[in-house]
Amino acid sequence: MRETQAQTVQVSPLSDDLAFLDIVTAWDLETPYHDWRVSIVVPDTFRPNPRMPRVITVANQKGGAGKTLTAFELAMGLVARGLRVRLIDADPQSAALTAWLIACFPEGKRWTLTDVLMERCSLADATYPTPYIGLHMVVSAPDLGEVENSHKKPPGVESLIQHHLSSEKDFDVTVIDSGPSLGLPTVASLVAAHDVIIPVQAASGLDVKGAASLMQTVKQVKTRLNPELRIAATILTDFDKSSLARTIGAKMTKAFPGALVVPARRSVRVGEAQLAMKPLRLFAPGTSTTLDYDLAAALLIGATVPAQRAAR
Repeated sequence: MRETQAQTVQVSPLSDDLAFLDIVTAWDLETPYHDWRVSIVVPDTFRPNPRMPRVITVANQKGGAGKTLTAFELAMGLVARGLRVRLIDADPQSAALTAWLIACFPEGKRWTLTDVLMERCSLADATYPTPYIGLHMVVSAPDLGEVENSHKKPPGVESLIQHHLSSEKDFDVTVIDSGPSLGLPTVASLVAAHDVIIPVQAASGLDVKGAASLMQTVKQVKTRLNPELRIAATILTDFDKSSLARTIGAKMTKAFPGALVVPARRSVRVGEAQLAMKPLRLFAPGTSTTLDYDLAAALLIGATVPAQRAAR
């Protein structure tokens, strides 16, 4: 792991008096839509996972579901709680996490996730600091998508990330941002993970279908390669209160009965933060989207949340 003096930006906790969503055990679908209150669902069967080190993979087969935003903001929420976090960009697209989050490279060779999967370096070698204290990252490159078809890829490449993580204790949590396909990098990310987070656009029925396809892959990985894997949460991205959004949330609750259902409310500040190449949490700390991801991060690890957030 590369250490430099580049980490200078402190990620602070949010104030408890902001407009967080309430927490309920289930959505009340009988209440007329106009009287219905948007809340975060924490089912009675959900169990936070305080295990450290821990690996969380953010995945959905459908592109544009909000995977990168979800991975980044969950990581920032965890860093704000004093955890040491590594982000891995497992998406070969040029508009992915690597383009948003600046890593602080030393002079010389810049290792990427491709180099890790091709066994040209270790995961620690490819881990670089970011400007944010407590947050490191492994960057991606367009050639990541070519690893799957390379005749030079090593045997058992699907388990390489897991292999490296199993021998490391430098980070409390590793968050992996996977690509929109269920190819080799995504499978390797699922094999390495303890928890899967599925972002679903609250206004897109196609994202629901993508989540269903991912579920089949998760079942296969769990059966064959990673029995500890579980779906821990679904994030309803770009959430605006509507009957469609409520219906999609209900479908997610039924499909994943033991998982959190977290509405991440829509905000124009997300696009502004991306243009500014800053995390939303620091660019607009009081915006609703920031609050929703912060509460999701706390719930995932069993951290304390404000008492008033628990709906009566």
